[in-house]
Amino acid sequence: MPKINYYKVLKLTRNTTIQKIKQAYKKLALLYHSDKNVKKSEKERQQAEQKFIEIREVYEFLLNNHKDIKQKMQRQKTCNKKTKMKINEKMMSDEFKKMFSRAVSKTIYEMLKK
Repeated sequence: MPKINYYKVLKLTRNTTIQKIKQAYKKLALLYHSDKNVKKSEKERQQAEQKFIEIREVYEFLLNNHKDIKQKMQRQKTCNKKTKMKINEKMMSDEFKKMFSRAVSKTIYEMLKK
């Protein structure tokens, strides 16, 4: 079963608000509601009904989980920043070791040379 992008179903981005979720749901629900599709063919009505059900399920999921999703995304951003910091620290540490080892090696070489 393919993974559903809940925000995409409601034509939203991940950094949306509860208010925008409600607005998008209302707009799409009106578009796909069975009362709005009475004059269409049987096949089109069934497709609209399936789409309406999907929209309703996504809406309910996002309302119930929006806060958790936002917190998870924030944790991922924080983890990514920490990882980048660790990588930068490692690179700086390696660079410092190179410079320091050259300086120490040069000093030792000059001391032995005397």
